[in-house]
Amino acid sequence: MTFVSYAQNFEDVMLHRALKHVQHGVYVDVGAQHPTVDSVTKAFSLNGWRGINIEPVKHWFDMLKEDRPHDINLNVAVGEGGALSFFEVQGTGLSTNDAELAARYVAEGREVIERTVRAVPLDEILSAHPFDEVHFLKVDCEGAERAALASCSFATVRPWIIVVEATEPNSQVSTAWQWEDLLTERGYVRAYNDGLNLYFVAKEHEELVAAFNLPPNVFDDYERARDKEAHEQRVEFHLLAHNLNIEVNALRSSVADLSRSLGVVTEEHTRWRARANEDLLAAVARRDALLAAVAQRDALLAADARRDALHNSMINEHSRVIQQHRELTGRVAQLELEVSRRDDIVHAMVRSTSWRITAPVRLVKGQSVRVARAVWRLSRPIVARAARASKPLLHAALRTPGFRAAVRLVAGPQTAIGRRGRAFLFPVALAGAGNEPPVAMTESAEAMEVQLRAAIERKLRG
Repeated sequence: MTFVSYAQNFEDVMLHRALKHVQHGVYVDVGAQHPTVDSVTKAFSLNGWRGINIEPVKHWFDMLKEDRPHDINLNVAVGEGGALSFFEVQGTGLSTNDAELAARYVAEGREVIERTVRAVPLDEILSAHPFDEVHFLKVDCEGAERAALASCSFATVRPWIIVVEATEPNSQVSTAWQWEDLLTERGYVRAYNDGLNLYFVAKEHEELVAAFNLPPNVFDDYERARDKEAHEQRVEFHLLAHNLNIEVNALRSSVADLSRSLGVVTEEHTRWRARANEDLLAAVARRDALLAAVAQRDALLAADARRDALHNSMINEHSRVIQQHRELTGRVAQLELEVSRRDDIVHAMVRSTSWRITAPVRLVKGQSVRVARAVWRLSRPIVARAARASKPLLHAALRTPGFRAAVRLVAGPQTAIGRRGRAFLFPVALAGAGNEPPVAMTESAEAMEVQLRAAIERKLRG
C-alpha cells in the first residue's frame, strides 16, 4: 500500500521504512506546529499511532487539539522548567525562545509577539504520561534544541529513534555541534543526515541503522500528500470533464431543438410585439383622451368653484343690503314718528290762543329785526372805523391803575361782551383763530330738516 507523506523533507518516509513493522506505535513530537502541513507525525496518526504533541504557540495548539483528539496535546515549551520568554512569529513555524533570532525576524519585517510560557522538562512530561515504548522522538525547537534535549536523561524512557532539526532556521548552517554530544554520550548513534535533520538510533536498536543507508527512493512506494491531493483532484477533473462531454453532447441536441423552438417563439414574439404596440398606441390615445377629459372636468370644476364663490359673495352682499335696508327702514320709521310728533307740536302751537295773541308782537319784532339789521349794515363800517380810531385812547385809559382790571372783568375775552366786541372789531382773525366750521349734516338729517321746515310752513299757512 502506498505510503502518503506529509513531512517537509520526507522524515516520515525514512521513519516508516525503519518502523513499518511496528503496529500502533508511539511518538513524541516536540515543536509539533501544524497538525497536517509539514507534519512528521500526521501519517503515523492516520495509521493508528498515538503519542504526545508539544506546542507552545496557542494557535497551533488549538489546531492540534481539534485534529488529534486521541493524542496528548500540551501547550508548553520544553526546557529546564519555570517561566520562559517566548517569541511568536505570526503565521510561521519560526517561533522561538532565542532573543537574537527574534530580533533578526523583526529586522526582516516579520510580526513578532513576545509572550511568557511555561517550560517543562522532557523527563517530567514522559513520566507524567508513561508509555511502554516511545518509537521515535522528533525535536524542532527553532534554536532551542539543546535545552530540550538537556531536559531529558534518556535513562528510563529511551526512544528508538530521535530526529532533531540540525540547521539554523531557513539556512544550511549546521547547529549539531551544539547538542549532538548530549545524544552520543547517552547511547545514541548517528544514523542519517537528510540535509535538514540528523537521525539517531539507540544502541539497543542498532539493527534499525541499516534502514537509513539510502535516502527516500522509489522502492519506498510513497507519494506526497499534496501530490496525492492534486492527483485525486486531477482524477476528479477528468471524471468531471468526461461527464461534461456527455452532458455537452446531450445538450447539443437539446440546443438544436431549442433553436427551432426559439425560431417559432421569435416569430410568435414578433407578432405579439406588433399587436402589443398597436394596443399600446390605442391605450396611449385613450389615455390622452382621458387626460383631456380630466383637464376639461378640472376647468369646469374651477369655473364652478368661481361661480360658487361669486354666488356666495352676492348672497353676502344681498344679506348686507337687506340688513342696511332694514336699518334704514327702522330709521325712516323713527323719523316719521319724530316728524309726526313735531307736526303735532307745531299744530298745537299754531292753534293755541297765545300764538294768535302774540302774532302782532312777532310781526313787530320781525320788522324791527329787519330794520335793525339794515341800519347795522349801514352803520357798521362807521362804528368799526371809530372803534379802531379810539384804540390809542383805549390803550392810554388801560394804563390807568385799576381801570385795566375793571375792563378785563367786564369785557375780557372770557365774557360775552368781550367776545362780541372782538368779533365785531376783528371778524377775520377770530374766524381763523380756532372757531370750528359748521359740521356738515348727513343726508338723513338734511331730509329731516327739509321735512320739518315744510311741516312748519304748512302749519303757518294753515
